[in-house]
Amino acid sequence: MTNQKTYVRIDVRQVPRELEEAVTQLSFSVGALGVSEKLSFYQPDLTFDAKIRKTAHIQLEIFFETQPEPTYIAKLQALSPMIQVQSQEEEEKDWLAEWKKNFKAFKFVREVWVVPHWLPTPAEAKVVIQIDPGMAFGTGTHATTQMAAELVHARLSGSGRADNPLLRMLDVGTGTGILAVLANRLGVNEIRGLEIDPEARRKARENIELNDCKNYVSIMDHTLEEDKGRYDIVCANIIDGVLVNLNRDLHRVLQDDGQLIVSGILLEREELFLEKFIEAMSWQVNRRLELDEWVAFELSKGTEPSPSR
Repeated sequence: MTNQKTYVRIDVRQVPRELEEAVTQLSFSVGALGVSEKLSFYQPDLTFDAKIRKTAHIQLEIFFETQPEPTYIAKLQALSPMIQVQSQEEEEKDWLAEWKKNFKAFKFVREVWVVPHWLPTPAEAKVVIQIDPGMAFGTGTHATTQMAAELVHARLSGSGRADNPLLRMLDVGTGTGILAVLANRLGVNEIRGLEIDPEARRKARENIELNDCKNYVSIMDHTLEEDKGRYDIVCANIIDGVLVNLNRDLHRVLQDDGQLIVSGILLEREELFLEKFIEAMSWQVNRRLELDEWVAFELSKGTEPSPSR
């Protein structure tokens, strides 16, 4: 016998768009807990302004605590002969707890390990970043974060500039704060993290405390457009279309002799990124990395940027 709670999900397909409200009202009238439309998106260009694909028919997911009365299905199908209905009982899960079971300590970049704060530190982990990600992006397992970490590590350990007490870094889209903590572990003593998601900002601040970095890393409430600083290293691990939108501000906050690290470029859109981001501001490519279906770059300022397009 199990005490596992369940709920019922009913998939309603091929609903004529004009009947969406009728299906919703019928569902709530028989005790539905919620109704969700499965949206289809497309991205017409690299500006990452995703559009909702308008279709004549839609798919709805309708949730019940228990199986609804048998006449509910018949009433749905009576609305239109095109409507298709499938019912499924599912177990309720604590998805964060399920995910934590599979999140183990691992070697992040070179000698640096990421260790979930609820697990013991492995003996072979000499430099440790503790992470409690919550719902924020940046556990260190994604290819874009790994490439950004490699470029940050190579820049700070290879150049010797991390020994400069005046070195400043900006981490745009900091997520969990993992790259900001990495930079501090490598010797940078003034780091700002920017994040537009309030929950991610809260989690990043917790991780900064967890790693004893609060005297060196500040998670700010303002946006990149509002930032008035100038930085020796700017890191932005963000999807390519958003990078394009932030291009001029990234150029503005970077010192003339600084390095910009960008990750989150899909390999299939690299040529478009070269045109819309790198060529548009005359960035000079110092290094390129590729992992899985993603690309990352270390860039520096080149000649005068092109006029705004």
